[in-house]
Amino acid sequence: SLGKKVFQALLVLKGKGEKTGTTGGSGRPGFKGERGPTGPSGFPGIKGERGLPGLEGKSGKPGFPGSKGHPGMAGSKGDLGPTGPTGTDGPMGPPGPPGPKGYPGEPGLPVSAFTAILSKAYPASATPIQFDIILYNKQQHYDPRSGIFTCRIPGLYYFAYHVHVKGTHVWVGLYKNGSPIMYTFDEYKKGYLDQASGSAIVDLMENDQVWLQLPNNDTNGLYSSEYVHSSFSGFLFAQV
Repeated sequence: SLGKKVFQALLVLKGKGEKTGTTGGSGRPGFKGERGPTGPSGFPGIKGERGLPGLEGKSGKPGFPGSKGHPGMAGSKGDLGPTGPTGTDGPMGPPGPPGPKGYPGEPGLPVSAFTAILSKAYPASATPIQFDIILYNKQQHYDPRSGIFTCRIPGLYYFAYHVHVKGTHVWVGLYKNGSPIMYTFDEYKKGYLDQASGSAIVDLMENDQVWLQLPNNDTNGLYSSEYVHSSFSGFLFAQV
């Protein structure tokens, strides 16, 4: 520039030993020089303080609804809900078709049983006692006229008797085919009505016979009346 060239000429004159003149007055500003190259970037400044919050903006207008999304995945199974009230019974359906015929069952155990009581006290001794009032004798295997039970179905039988005792001792035996199987004895006490009983399981073949008998007349205290009953019973419980 023009100012720069004048300054350089003055420096030359000064170097040649010439006396420097008085400083002149300030000249007019020179023309604006060309822009120099950009200097290096400075260091970042310190972070300023946070400014005051701005004013609250106005609410925006509702937007348009978005498009329907894809169905989500199925969730896990929930807990079982409470039991609902019991409903009323529906109408009865039509009967179903008959089922197939079943197989024949096993044959049942044949029946042979009796119970009889004595109508009169002090029956004859040394002979079968005739328990002549029948409570059960449907198969008629017991004969009340003779007092004898005759086996028609081979097997195991249970016999039992219960007698009352009055006036004297009683000695009664259970007989099979004329031989005593067991005896029952009661020693009578004066002024009392005693009781005696016995029972046994007996293996019988067809036509075997069983009865009760008083062995002798000295011990014939067997008592029975309208309201005090002496009885004799028997029944088949197993076939062999």
